Amino acid sequence: MICLYVDDLTYAETSKDMIAEFKNAAMKEFEMSDIRLIKYFLGIQVKRSLEEISISQEKYVADLFKIFNMS
Repeated sequence: MICLYVDDLTYAETSKDMIAEFKNAAMKEFEMSDIRLIKYFLGIQVKRSLEEISISQEKYVADLFKIFNMS
């Protein structure tokens, strides 16, 4: 699975070999950096533990509150 939005890209696959192959091909074609595990993408915060992966917009909402002096 590949998710691309303007200049943000994230990808996932069940095969480590397939991920390595895709990453190498993409890095040869495009100027990009590898930040490893995703933490924040398109306003969505990703948190991991040993048991689960959760997503939220907690940071996005906090940033909005700051913009409108509602902190």
